[in-house]
Amino acid sequence: MDRSEPIRVVVWMRDAPPPPDDPRSAVLDRLRELETDGAVDDVTVRHWSRYVPPPDDAPADEDTLVQSRIAEFEAWADREGHSLEPAFQRTQRGTMVSTERRDVIRLPLQCLAVYAGDRLVGAFPCATGSETETVADCVGRLEVGDIVEIPDAESRNR
Repeated sequence: MDRSEPIRVVVWMRDAPPPPDDPRSAVLDRLRELETDGAVDDVTVRHWSRYVPPPDDAPADEDTLVQSRIAEFEAWADREGHSLEPAFQRTQRGTMVSTERRDVIRLPLQCLAVYAGDRLVGAFPCATGSETETVADCVGRLEVGDIVEIPDAESRNR
């Protein structure tokens, strides 16, 4: 990948901030070090809830930022032949005030979205065939300057 494009990492997390002994804190610390060292140009932390309606089912009165990001991650995964499941698990949930169940996506505790310029080049965690690419895998690639273009299963097995 052409490193002339600025590399941005958006860290999506459920808790703000995670406890100090939580592995997610170590990921944040390492990403900040990579930013300081110039391996990435920007690290931004965003927060999301545990569940969110799927992008196509989001009520008009809800904030659609998270649904937009999920739609972007899904489009990337489809284009690359990957899957966001099981980290982004589609399920149904009820409420305490109604017996009606609605479709939701259970969001992971932490997700890294890596951009080269404005182009999404990776969303972690994700599944590539029978393997899972983790947040730690993403950080490892960023550490060595491999800007996270995930090889497809065929090229990995050659």
